Amino acid sequence: METFNQWSGAAHNDARLAGGYENVPTDDIHMTQVGLQEHWLFILRDIVQPIQQKVFTGYYSDPPKAVLNFIVRYMPDRQNRLRPHHDASTYTVNLALNDAGKDFEGGGCRFLRYNCSVTSTRRGWALMQPGRLTHLHEGLPVTKGIRYIMVSFVDP
Repeated sequence: METFNQWSGAAHNDARLAGGYENVPTDDIHMTQVGLQEHWLFILRDIVQPIQQKVFTGYYSDPPKAVLNFIVRYMPDRQNRLRPHHDASTYTVNLALNDAGKDFEGGGCRFLRYNCSVTSTRRGWALMQPGRLTHLHEGLPVTKGIRYIMVSFVDP
């Protein structure tokens, strides 16, 4: 991802978005910018959707709609964490792109209401959570290395 050199810099003003403003800015690069959008939509439809239908009973959209898909970069000396927030999605997929304890230290996701943290993800592991109002969460600080995650906001 570093070779694309198109990271957003975690700014509130973001011309890539409709309206041009990001409430919870991350240091990210959109999947469309790196040519991976169509690949992700295939995975979302063929792999994630059957799981989603079992996890979120009654929620169905064929194909699933995920307009905002992006890769986030966390670094100790830049954006190392993300403040508590609700995602702008019906559900969110958060996919680890590198390994905790090997490529970076710290990091993870904490759900405040439940005081539950997911910190030991391996590359390729995904976290699927409800968005909007029920799962207030935060990105925990990365203390060493660089952590990459792919995030997809899915809506009906």
